[in-house]
Amino acid sequence: MQHYIDLAESDESDTLNKWIVKEYAYTNSIKKVIEKASSEGFTVNGEPLSREYAVSVINGKPNDELHKILRSGYRLKIRPNTRNY
Repeated sequence: MQHYIDLAESDESDTLNKWIVKEYAYTNSIKKVIEKASSEGFTVNGEPLSREYAVSVINGKPNDELHKILRSGYRLKIRPNTRNY
């Protein structure tokens, strides 16, 4: 857990994609990432940040260890429950 916190705190958010990954690491909520992006005025090609764009960044090819951890957690979170009762 401490390793995850260290990764999130040391991650440089010099691009929008890295900022999305870092904010998702803190909140674990795409909705909160989008809300914060709109309050801070971030845009993608002049358009407000969309849910689809944020999901594509998180679900995209990981660029660093933090992104790799978040991507695997996100995929587990959205995976349908396949257990039979």
